[in-house]
Amino acid sequence: MGYNKTKNKILSKLWDNKKNHEFVCPQCGGHLIIIQLEPIEQNENPYTPYDTIVECTNCEFNAQAISYTILGSIQSYDLDHITIAAWSPSGSRVVKTFEHLVDYEQLKEVKSSKELVEFLIVDGHIVQII
Repeated sequence: MGYNKTKNKILSKLWDNKKNHEFVCPQCGGHLIIIQLEPIEQNENPYTPYDTIVECTNCEFNAQAISYTILGSIQSYDLDHITIAAWSPSGSRVVKTFEHLVDYEQLKEVKSSKELVEFLIVDGHIVQII
């Protein structure tokens, strides 16, 4: 799957829209959905990346991205960033910070629970806690 740089620039701006923590189509204002396709083989990371399509349920807008999930715990967070502690396939600890679209109250709950959770990451942004 190749990348369309123009659509990827638009896609990266979608994650800046934090009102209601919803993904809004830049063309029609409709709801966007995330579709993970085939996995991309990669052994050096604590996750499996997927070719991904983000598309509108109302119009023909779609953009290509890479998405993946990480199982980990929240080390710290603020309104814009989450730092996650996870583990690589070899068992070494990985700590990484991402921009996010997750509700602040949900972050408080997950952090205080100290549980491992799965994070959905699209285009380098945490978009959902699964």
